[in-house]
Amino acid sequence: MNKDGKIKGKFNIIDVLAILLVIVAVAGIAIRFGSKITDSVKSDATFVYTVNVSGVRDYTIDALQKKGKVTNKKSNMDVGEIIDVVVEPSETQSERADGKLVYSELPDRYDATITIKARGQEATNSYITADSEDLSVGRVIDIYTKYVHTSGKVMSVTKE
Repeated sequence: MNKDGKIKGKFNIIDVLAILLVIVAVAGIAIRFGSKITDSVKSDATFVYTVNVSGVRDYTIDALQKKGKVTNKKSNMDVGEIIDVVVEPSETQSERADGKLVYSELPDRYDATITIKARGQEATNSYITADSEDLSVGRVIDIYTKYVHTSGKVMSVTKE
């Protein structure tokens, strides 16, 4: 500033472009990281989803069969309740010397299909649990209960 309180120099096109660039960058960040979940939420809903847990040991199966509440590890918020567990022996695929594929049971390993009932919100293309996790088929989720921590792939989600 000079002694009259005016800014020295002129305001030129480069200054205008720099200010526009900052405004566009801020707008782009706001659009990119803005919450899309709240825009697409339709209503509160009760839904049932199944999770496939593969290759676990018998003590994990025993803990899952005790059922109980499923919680979020970070917030300890209830995100559902296990209502059913179906257990099958775990199998692996291998190739014989002649090139034929065969399936054989893995010793002391099991696959479980866990059915969980939860309250949350129905969105346009998915369901959102109470802890704001998106449930969609094919997604791998963590399951925390009082007795066990494991993870599995979501196989189906249906509104009750």
